[in-house]
Amino acid sequence: MPGHSVIDGASMTTVLGSSTNDQIPVTPTPSCSSSTTNPDGSSDTDSDLFLSLFDQTSPGYSPTADRGGRPYPYTRSKTRWRKRPNDELKYLRGQVVELESLRAALSHSDSRPRRIVNQSQVLHTLCEENHANKLQAALNENRKLRAMVASNYHLARSLQAAIDEQLRLRAGKISWPNSTAASDELIFALLDEEKDRQFAMLDKVLEDSGIARVFHSLFSSLQLQHSENGLVFQHNEVRLLPFSVTDVARSLRHCLSYGSRVGPTKHCRNIQMYDKYFHAVTVDKVELPETQATEVNSRVVQLCVARPENTVVTWSGYVEYKGSKVIRLLEKTWIVMEAIPLGKLGMLAMGERTHGTLMRVVVRLTPVETEYDLKKIRDVEEMANVVVSTYQRNGQRMLQAMLEYLRDSHQSR
Repeated sequence: MPGHSVIDGASMTTVLGSSTNDQIPVTPTPSCSSSTTNPDGSSDTDSDLFLSLFDQTSPGYSPTADRGGRPYPYTRSKTRWRKRPNDELKYLRGQVVELESLRAALSHSDSRPRRIVNQSQVLHTLCEENHANKLQAALNENRKLRAMVASNYHLARSLQAAIDEQLRLRAGKISWPNSTAASDELIFALLDEEKDRQFAMLDKVLEDSGIARVFHSLFSSLQLQHSENGLVFQHNEVRLLPFSVTDVARSLRHCLSYGSRVGPTKHCRNIQMYDKYFHAVTVDKVELPETQATEVNSRVVQLCVARPENTVVTWSGYVEYKGSKVIRLLEKTWIVMEAIPLGKLGMLAMGERTHGTLMRVVVRLTPVETEYDLKKIRDVEEMANVVVSTYQRNGQRMLQAMLEYLRDSHQSR
């Protein structure tokens, strides 16, 4: 254009740079040989320079700096809160509890060595206590079972003996002789068989009599009783004697053969002594008012058994009453003797005599055969009068023989 001064690129750059205090950066320009001239007199170099002056932004800013060189930025997704499932929460809670317990254990780790030191001794003590408790419990149970078995055993023996006796008497498996001509050997054979069963019934008989735990004198007389098995005569008695058990047992052994009121010249016609028992035959005659004289024949077996706690004497007899009517009875007597201090008898101990004898007596007389009508009261009363009178007479006679033997044996020492 005429009249317009052309300013070259170098000088223009210098002027603008000085005016802007060097804030615009200097860019290299192409050489003049490469520039082209427009029809209006300007060149491409001048246009580029002008654009660089006005379009250049401030240094350090780039519109695509946060885009990574891309024309559009990424779209930001919305935040979503994820809810933990229940099993994961339970697992985490379990981990918390486990860690807390571990922390508590570690915090008390100082006291653990002291417990470990006495652990062996404590375990040994506990083991001994447990063993002792189990042993004591086993012993108590054993004693209990043993006592129960012993009680059941004695009860079974007593019941069996009672059953056998009833079966023999009722069914006639062992029938007692019903004739006066029966031999003594036959009757003694039956009595020998009976004495063992009678001894087995001792405990039951004492309990039934009510004197098993009586420790004082108790006197009574022979009484007629009505039982399920029929008529039976009973006598229960307790005596306190100032003599030793051994002496009283010897006096019972000689009650039919010693003294002035018994023996061959009186009523004991025959006696045979064995180791622990004897056989005896007695004959007596009883005269009662308003009744015919009665002859009484007896076959007796006496058994003596010495035990640590007591001495037992059993008396088995087969008695025949021959008067106006015949009566045959089976007599059973149980005598239990225990030692008792003389002080309980109201006596002072003298020398070797320190104990007396507590003697319990149980007597049962059972009619085996009789000519009396047991359904008639008058016949029953007459039979009872004969049996009771004869029993009292024989009892007094044997007691007198025992006292004479005890007196003589004591004086001879």
